[in-house]
Amino acid sequence: MRDKERVVEAIEALAAEGISPTVTTVRERAGCSNAAATQFLREWREEQAARQAQESAAAAPPDAVDRIARRGIATLWQEAVRTAREQHDAELSRTRDLLERADGEAGELARAVDTLSAELAEARRLADHLREQLEQAEEARAAADQDRAAAQSARARAEGEVTAAQRALGEVRDELAEARTSMAGVEQARRDAEQALATADRERAAAQSAHDQAQATLGALRDNLDQAREAAAAARDDARAAQAEAREARDEARVAREALETARDQARRDLETAREQTSAEREARAVAEAARVTAEAERATHAVALARVEGELSAVRKNLHEERGAADDREASRPAPESA
Repeated sequence: MRDKERVVEAIEALAAEGISPTVTTVRERAGCSNAAATQFLREWREEQAARQAQESAAAAPPDAVDRIARRGIATLWQEAVRTAREQHDAELSRTRDLLERADGEAGELARAVDTLSAELAEARRLADHLREQLEQAEEARAAADQDRAAAQSARARAEGEVTAAQRALGEVRDELAEARTSMAGVEQARRDAEQALATADRERAAAQSAHDQAQATLGALRDNLDQAREAAAAARDDARAAQAEAREARDEARVAREALETARDQARRDLETAREQTSAEREARAVAEAARVTAEAERATHAVALARVEGELSAVRKNLHEERGAADDREASRPAPESA
């Protein structure tokens, strides 16, 4: 199964369980890298946002609004919907920009963590290699020590032979020549041993320097890893704050829908009352119907446009009340029809 299918299945499973999908939870559930989890989680969020935006699009105005457009109600309705939609689109665009930046930063942090993990593994491999070289150098030094001890032992034996040769110098000149030859070989062996010891000391110093450099590199890598972890924790805190703001926005939208439902019910009751009036109140009834349609259309807009829509609805109710009062006055002043 490809990484994207695995990640999408993990995201949908987390969402079905009521768990908010994050880069960490998706990576653990899907068993993928941080970069793959970040990329496919961002694509899934963009698809969800596009689907929600499509579902929340405002409906077209009904025929009743077109019939009363001559009186200016359609213009008011279209202006309210346009303004609310512009505000909603602007807010949605800002939210998407914030999400894209957060996803981009999370992706960069994920890639940085992967890079640091690879560098840490390489540093560990290098440290193991240096440790092996150090062990080899220690072994070489031990061998050099053994050679030096052997050389010292050989020198002691040679000195004994020289002493014996000096005592027999007057008697056996041939043995003296052999002793001198043996002494020269021992001296050469001593010089070779000293050179081997110096070489071992230089190798040990080089190994110690390489070990110190590896320790410094590991310390720097640990510092970089701590900084990356702190940045990732900050990104997770920002993501939690964004989720909290999204929940608050959903609560505000729910309250707005309830208020609009109440306004719609009130407009319906006003419309029923207006239908019982005389023909002089028909224009007021059309205004109330337009207000009801306006309230239903405004229910799908974002919470940021609610204040303006409610203000316009209040103005319509005020006009309706004034026109109803005027109609009542006209009805009261109209002479009663003569009975047949």
